[in-house]
Amino acid sequence: MTVVALIPAAGLGARFHDAGPKALVRLAGKPFLVHALERLAASGRVDRAVVAVSPGSEAAFAEALAGFSAMPVATTPGGETRRDSVVAAWRASAAGDDDLLCIHDAARPLVDPADVAAVVAAAAEHGAALAGSPVTDTVKRVKDGAVVETVPRHDLFAAATPQVMRAGFLREAVEAGLADATDDVELLERRGVVVRAVVTSRWNVKITYPEDLARAEAWLAAEGRR
Repeated sequence: MTVVALIPAAGLGARFHDAGPKALVRLAGKPFLVHALERLAASGRVDRAVVAVSPGSEAAFAEALAGFSAMPVATTPGGETRRDSVVAAWRASAAGDDDLLCIHDAARPLVDPADVAAVVAAAAEHGAALAGSPVTDTVKRVKDGAVVETVPRHDLFAAATPQVMRAGFLREAVEAGLADATDDVELLERRGVVVRAVVTSRWNVKITYPEDLARAEAWLAAEGRR
């Protein structure tokens, strides 16, 4: 069984005042993408990766990946949506139905390699798994600016990536025409596939805003002092 990482990296870094690909925004001197790939490779459970890139940015990605040798990495044109990019990367991966797809956001460059290994192991046993953590904040449902409900949080789970699944499950979801999901395993949930939830580090943050980047820089500095 081969484990292929799929990285949808066709999005732009608009919130960073940068019209270029978000995956190439630099953190501690390296693009998000390179940090993420290094950590996926360090898990010891990912064999190779396919990165879906925005058309016209191929040269920039080739330059960013020029010195990366921890595992084989290929690029392929992405699509207009995240789902389109995931599907494009899967099609380019040549993964068999029994292989595992490890879908991970480049904007989560701080993922712990041990957490990657744990999610892959859960998917290898059960067919599909995702990383995340229990919700600790009180969650309110708000309509027209007013609170209408306090949502019980005892069984709420904040989903993250990696999300790992047998390639055959994604193929079946694509062939069924499923779309408009907010994450990848939701496509499987709609088909009745049981997805295991693996509690992982809260440092596996998604870098969305400039202040998130500052927090990530501080975390890396602290990690380096350990």
